[in-house]
Amino acid sequence: SGESTTAEYKHTKEPVEVKKGDYVVYTFRVYNEGYRSGYAAEIKDHLPEYLEFVSGTVNGIDYGWEVSEDGRTVTTDYLKNTKLDAAEWIPQQIQNLGTNNLYALDYADVQIMCRVKEVANYDEKITNIADITVYLDENKEAVLDRDSQINNVELPIDENLPTYKDDVTGTYIPGQQDDDDFEKVLIKSFDLALRKFITGVNNLSVNNRYPELSYDEDAKKIVYTHTKKPLEVKNGNIVTYTIRIYNEGQTDGYANLVKDDIPEGLVFLPDNSTNIEYGWKMYKILETYDGIEYVETEDPENADVIITDYLSEDKETSDRQNKLVAFNKEEGLNSTNPDFRDVKVAFLVVEPNTSDRIIINKAEIEEDSDDDIDSVPGKWNDGEDDQDIEKLIVNYFDLALKKWVTEAIVTEDGKTNIYETGHTAEQDPEPIVKVEIKSKKINTVTVKFKYNIRVTNEGTIAGYAYELKDYIPEGLKFVQEDNPLWTDLGGGVISTSQLEKTLLQPGETATVDVILTWINGQDNMGLKINVAEISKDSDDDIDSVPDNKVSKEDDIDDAPVMLSVKTGEMRIYFLLSGAVLITLAGGIVLIRKFVL
Repeated sequence: SGESTTAEYKHTKEPVEVKKGDYVVYTFRVYNEGYRSGYAAEIKDHLPEYLEFVSGTVNGIDYGWEVSEDGRTVTTDYLKNTKLDAAEWIPQQIQNLGTNNLYALDYADVQIMCRVKEVANYDEKITNIADITVYLDENKEAVLDRDSQINNVELPIDENLPTYKDDVTGTYIPGQQDDDDFEKVLIKSFDLALRKFITGVNNLSVNNRYPELSYDEDAKKIVYTHTKKPLEVKNGNIVTYTIRIYNEGQTDGYANLVKDDIPEGLVFLPDNSTNIEYGWKMYKILETYDGIEYVETEDPENADVIITDYLSEDKETSDRQNKLVAFNKEEGLNSTNPDFRDVKVAFLVVEPNTSDRIIINKAEIEEDSDDDIDSVPGKWNDGEDDQDIEKLIVNYFDLALKKWVTEAIVTEDGKTNIYETGHTAEQDPEPIVKVEIKSKKINTVTVKFKYNIRVTNEGTIAGYAYELKDYIPEGLKFVQEDNPLWTDLGGGVISTSQLEKTLLQPGETATVDVILTWINGQDNMGLKINVAEISKDSDDDIDSVPDNKVSKEDDIDDAPVMLSVKTGEMRIYFLLSGAVLITLAGGIVLIRKFVL
């Protein structure tokens, strides 16, 4: 209409997403808006700090760019002989614009190839500004542009370049005048993170090891908080791990290969349904001159690592969307942001029960779909976030029982005397408690023996001794009044459930006692060996079977007493084991034969 000296050039100035090292081709298009023909005899491109000139030849055309000593300014006179004709007013029907008039503007293009430097900052805009610096008229004489000045561009300092013109909105964002313009690229970060955590043992879920997400103090880095305290398991358990891949970056991507090592103490289960579902394959690691090589194997005993492509782009289907969508920082952390995908793996625990070694299982991203900003896929580097560990320790259940005589209780002529033995559970073998009875008192004296039975948790798992049994030797008897917490099962066997609600933590002990009475008789003399055993417990003991009466196990123990006739005063004393080995051995044989 003649009311303006410049057209509006409507094209987006949203930054183009690039990566470090990318080659970027810029096109400079010069229009002639005036009524006189002319030449754009020189164009300058002012390169930002993180952009470097690569080539003036694009698509086979040499545009003749020359580079300044500092590399920040490139200049070309490629269009010095390309005349741009004057603008022409052309009647033409333009749909939806309500006018039938159009200016036809002649133009010419120049191109340049640049490269994004490796030192560029992620998530920072790189602004490239260019302008026309020499104008010539149709006679190639210097001429003034009616609405622009030569070398008019005021270049912002480097710190301000990323935000150049960001305060201007709309479909047309002009330069400082109409003979200059800018373009921006943005290095979007690709950043996958991996976390590993145990989510199941056998058929039980483990729900307290999931990562919780938060920001660090600078609100720049996502922090994953979840315990790495070794999980207590047992030999023979099947442990299920979840490996979770998060996308912390600004671009979409894939975790094409995920690798998990197989540490000592674990065995991969190729026929496990979880392992089949997630497509794990077993590999043996071989060292070669060029490094290491993974050789696939079908033998779990020969496998060093397992690898899956379950989350790869190639395995993506309509039902399985493997693409990890870029993190939206403005949305904040929530259950779906950052986006994540899971794979799971199951191992069998084969670590010996008595081992105190912590089993450390490692997982990492072996291959991804782009260049991760802070990790090297397929290489374990401490501190990188594309890898994680999980720990477990083999615990075992082990209750042990000790029995010893603590008192000899003798009632004679209506008077009761209690003789403390001073014996302890640690004495092995325990000295024999010997009672010598006057021949005249055999039928009238009462002799009782008090035994202590101690249960110790020698394992690493808390547990219960639900029931104890005591096997009464021939010549002794059970008196209910003396033992209100015991039950006579008949056949010389008694039991108690005194400890059924006493939870024994590792290292803790609990003690009960039982009193047995000598059956008076001239012929009831000699060695009496009383045996006690744990008959019911709360778990699978690693070295004992409850109620099986096997003397070599540590959940069973005995305590010896001996009675003899003496013509003089009654005496009670304790024999050292060496003095009665033969008798004791004979007694044990008898007690095992007739009682056990």
